[in-house]
Amino acid sequence: MARRAPLDEMPFRPLNAAVLSSVMHHVPKVEPPMRVVEIARPEPKPIESTPRPEPSVALPKRLDQEKRILYSRDEVHALDRVVQGLAIRLHAQVKASHVMRALTLLLLDAEREVHRRAVDHGAMVRPPNGDMAALQRFERRLADLLADGLRKG
Repeated sequence: MARRAPLDEMPFRPLNAAVLSSVMHHVPKVEPPMRVVEIARPEPKPIESTPRPEPSVALPKRLDQEKRILYSRDEVHALDRVVQGLAIRLHAQVKASHVMRALTLLLLDAEREVHRRAVDHGAMVRPPNGDMAALQRFERRLADLLADGLRKG
């Protein structure tokens, strides 16, 4: 709840002429300079040495589409560990969504090569969701195909 000012106190008006005048004519005190302590940080390394082609997807005006992915508890912990490690090593705030969007950019950059590798690889049969062992093997084969396409792309 707001407090009331005492009746004998003048209300604060930040644009009062006297206040503005005192601010405009105020001479700040000169204080001794502060001692600056430099923290040794490693030199940032360039992330990429060769320029990447522009992605085939235009710069979005806003992010308004969602893709839902289900993870196991262990996968969530592992993903969080990777993301946190990146954040610590980059001295930046990094979230899982940033990592996923960066991986999406990599995939889009290598789209042509990934498709070429898929044609060379041949047909794959996706197992049902209930067969976790077969689904894991399918996703591992897909990951290997994508990794090969990303390396060559």
